[in-house]
Amino acid sequence: MFERAPNGYFVRDLVVFNHLRRGGYVAKGFVFEAPDLTNSPIGDLNEFQDQLCLLLASLHENQRLQVQYFCDSDYRTDLLRYQAETERCSNVWTRRARNERFSRYWKAMAERKLRRQRVILYVSRGLENIPKAFQSAGARRDYYRALLDQLQTEFEHVHRLLLEIFGSTGARVLPMSDLDHFRQFTRFLNPSLNERFDFDPADGFVPELSIQENCWHSEGNGQSDFGFFLDGHYHSLIVLTRWPRTTYPGIIQRLTNLRLLDYTITVNVDPLPVTREISKEEKEHDRVAGDYASEKKISLLTVMEKKAKKIHALMQGQTIPFHALFVIRVWDKTRDGLNAKAGAIKNAVNSMNAAQYFESNLPSTSKNLFFQTWPGWTWGRYQHRKLYAEHRYLADMLPVTSTFTGHLATAEAIYDGPASNLIGIETFSGSDDNKAPQHAVLLGMSGAGKSVTVCDLLTQTEGYFGYTVIIEEGLSYGIYTATVEEGARPIIIHPDGDLTINYLDTKGLPLTPDHLSAATALVARMIGVSAQEDKQMLRQAQIAKYLNLLYEDAFQDWCKRRHDQLLELARHALTLQRFREERMPPGATSLETFADFRDWKASHPDEAENYQRLVHEAAALKFLKDPKTSKEVRNLAFAHFGADEFPTHRMLQELMMLDPMGAERDQIMEIATLLLPWCRDGNYGCLFDGTSNLSLTGRIAHFELGYIPESAKELKAAAGFLITNHARKHIMTLPRAVRKRNVYEEVARFLDIPGGQEIVQESYAQLRKFNCWNISIVQQYARFKQSRIRSAVFGNSRQFFILRQNDRTDLEDMGRDIAIPEVTQHAIMNYPLPDHQAGEKYSPFTYLHTDSTRALCGTVHNIASPEMLYCSSSSGEHFDRRARELRQSPSVVEGIIAHARRSSSPIHESKESLP
Repeated sequence: MFERAPNGYFVRDLVVFNHLRRGGYVAKGFVFEAPDLTNSPIGDLNEFQDQLCLLLASLHENQRLQVQYFCDSDYRTDLLRYQAETERCSNVWTRRARNERFSRYWKAMAERKLRRQRVILYVSRGLENIPKAFQSAGARRDYYRALLDQLQTEFEHVHRLLLEIFGSTGARVLPMSDLDHFRQFTRFLNPSLNERFDFDPADGFVPELSIQENCWHSEGNGQSDFGFFLDGHYHSLIVLTRWPRTTYPGIIQRLTNLRLLDYTITVNVDPLPVTREISKEEKEHDRVAGDYASEKKISLLTVMEKKAKKIHALMQGQTIPFHALFVIRVWDKTRDGLNAKAGAIKNAVNSMNAAQYFESNLPSTSKNLFFQTWPGWTWGRYQHRKLYAEHRYLADMLPVTSTFTGHLATAEAIYDGPASNLIGIETFSGSDDNKAPQHAVLLGMSGAGKSVTVCDLLTQTEGYFGYTVIIEEGLSYGIYTATVEEGARPIIIHPDGDLTINYLDTKGLPLTPDHLSAATALVARMIGVSAQEDKQMLRQAQIAKYLNLLYEDAFQDWCKRRHDQLLELARHALTLQRFREERMPPGATSLETFADFRDWKASHPDEAENYQRLVHEAAALKFLKDPKTSKEVRNLAFAHFGADEFPTHRMLQELMMLDPMGAERDQIMEIATLLLPWCRDGNYGCLFDGTSNLSLTGRIAHFELGYIPESAKELKAAAGFLITNHARKHIMTLPRAVRKRNVYEEVARFLDIPGGQEIVQESYAQLRKFNCWNISIVQQYARFKQSRIRSAVFGNSRQFFILRQNDRTDLEDMGRDIAIPEVTQHAIMNYPLPDHQAGEKYSPFTYLHTDSTRALCGTVHNIASPEMLYCSSSSGEHFDRRARELRQSPSVVEGIIAHARRSSSPIHESKESLP
């Protein structure tokens, strides 16, 4: 049958074929960004299949559906956004690392080495209207204007329907504009444009011209032995002539996951009238019944039963019939290249449970099939290769798949994927004006590349953060710390040092129950954990009692020196109470109220001062004298204390030793005796006792605990908690709008602290409100999984970076907590260690981001640059030697660049062997 190329116009974000009356057709495209289900559990696959079935069921007899699947290497928009944000970074090391990735990915895109799957859904309908024969020009224009308005409204309803069907899976459905339709037609008809990713054909769009005049720039030439030649490429068409014997969700990935770019899959779906199908089946049933009556063959009786079941399913709506045309078009610049690509596609079809294909060699057949695959065109007269289909297995065969890209559209860091894709990772998620930190956990065995992965992530995202805290053992991030700002060095904690951190110092914040709980827990850890639970609880209650007494004494001493400030302090406290009632959300804490008012006063000083002046002197005086509210004034006073005005550990010890009270006198003196070694002249030096002399100003604070000997386990546990709590309080003193982050190298150290689980849980929940992102790194999972801390860390984390694991049972245990699919667990256990790889080496890990709609889960390859590997040295030995090397360079970054390429030092972790 002779078939002409479809033609029409782009009008009002619609594609109008032929004309706007009977014999014309209207289509609209919707860019469909499907969820990536490669690593999803069976339940998610079945749910998505049900949604595709619902899409098919929603088509009425005058509607048709076309699914266009194709691949390209276009990551241009995402990379340019990434580069624009790089230009705003002030840190030289961060700019260099991000520029290295941008250059590498841009080159790969230009060479078409990247791959990204695209899907467009076209819904079309026929027109039945006939305008009046005699109309004025104005009346005819009004008629067509009203018709186009009605069609636009109809397709807006289609868009809403698609959103309702696929919204629960996290899919995005974007309606196409005239310009989008024009771009798609132009690239479809001119495949050479796929190699010119920097060229946008939009400048050549003329709305008054037809589709062919706008978009078709090369004649097709039929070949004698196969397909046709168009736009400098040889084309071949392969059409499906038999469905697979059995289908399942995901079977189409045999075709869509081919490592090819130059092919498209087009599926045209035509709904069939159910009554006509029922009538057809009834006639066949009657014919078979007649044959059975004469021949009495049991096989014929089986056929009759099958026909009866099908008729029943059709009548009940359990089966919905369709005609479907499944066409694959593949092209290449050479005949040999085309044969190789076509062969790969044929093999993929054959692997789909006995599916059968037909490759067109006649120019006329190729032309007819090609015209049926034009975007949005489903009304061609060529019917020869259409197959009967039912909605269940047709849904499995629709090429609605996607490439895993993570959060690429808002990525703060970009990595390689295993399928020549790019994957974006973000640490804050949400709308532009309401982004929330996504706390993270990184888990991996030794040698899997943990340090280089974290160091690279910290480097790429450094420009988004104003403050970073790192608490570790081993100096893995020592070189990275020096890159953040000039003069930055790790703060090494050891018993013989002169560093003092006063755990009773509130760091410019009011005294809160949270601060008292943390101080109580630390003191309880100093004296040791009792095996008797009731005795331990009594000890903590006694400690809390004396801490309150100590703070009360300190406040009274402060009042004697600053009595002239008490009234203004009371005004401030009453203002905070009003601010909390009037402007804070329900459930807001006093600390959150203090921080919000502080930030408001810093950004709008006049408004905040006027607001505070609304509190009259009499009301402030009453607030100060009232026993119910005077404690609020006392707690706020500690925000105005100087570092040398706070009580110290020695004061607490002496108070308990010299002034024990009540029936527990002996127990209190015992506690005081146990606290004595933690004083300045005791076994553990001045770390816990005295005025704080640690300054946390700057952009980074890096604490190293590895120099504390293993024999001093109590000191290491207490120091880890002390530093964490100290850094947490400093973070709270910074403006909320500034992003901060905490890196915990081994969060399991909190196991040794009474109440550690509650403190970490509160820390995670509270720091989220202060715009702080936390990442906990776990290597010794066997110890971690038995701990109370696991539920606090896992329960408050939204991101999981899972590297190669040593033990399958550990991975299964993680899977029960954070819903890792079985297929993903198998992939993690088979990740190759960098030391065992040949050629270009990488650190593979699974990126899992739990979301309210649907979890994102996929494999990421971290291919680190030589400079990044040099920076992420994972041992104190490497750090010492490289610190000496870098001291000889004009700057840290220049030194890293100079030494990275020629470094031939032995490696400590496998990542050091990465190129």
